[in-house]
Amino acid sequence: MSILLEALLIFALRVLGIALSTIATLMTVQGRKFYATAAGFVSTLVYVLAIGKVVANLSNVWNILAYCIGFAVGTLIGMMWDQRLALGFAEVRFICTNSSDALAEALRDAGFGVTELYGHGRENYVGIVEAIVPRKNVDEILRVARAVDENAIVTVTEARTVQRAYWKPNVRR
Repeated sequence: MSILLEALLIFALRVLGIALSTIATLMTVQGRKFYATAAGFVSTLVYVLAIGKVVANLSNVWNILAYCIGFAVGTLIGMMWDQRLALGFAEVRFICTNSSDALAEALRDAGFGVTELYGHGRENYVGIVEAIVPRKNVDEILRVARAVDENAIVTVTEARTVQRAYWKPNVRR
C-alpha cells in the first residue's frame, strides 16, 4: 500500500472512530445504554485498526499526522452529527421583564406546554416561562419567543430525564 493511501486510510478510520466515540459519549450521558454500547464497540474496533497501522511504522510521519488530524476532524463531525440528530430533551427558560404572559400564551398557541413563574430580578419583578421540549424543537420555540419578546433572557439546558410531560400533537421526538 502506498504511503499516502495508508495515511488516508488512517485518517478516515480516525474520523469515523472519534465521531462514533463522540456519539457514544452523548448516548451514555442520555442513558441510552444499547446505542452507547454499540457505538462504543465500533469506535474501539476502528481505533484498534487505526492505531495498529500507526504503531507498525512510527517512522512514517504521514501516518502520525493523519491520525492526529483525523482525531480533530472526527471531533467536529461527531459534534455535527449530534446537532443533526438532536436526540433528547431541552429545558428552555425565558426571563421577561414585561411580556411573560404574552410569551406564555404565544408558546401555548404554538402547541408548547409551558409553566409560568414569577420572581424578582435586580430591579423589577420578572416573569419566568419554562418549557421542556425535544431538542429538535428548540429552534422553533426560540423563533416563536423572539417574535413576542426579543429582549427576553433565554437559557437552554439539557434535560437528562423527562417523565409525564406535555407534547403538542405533531411534535418530532
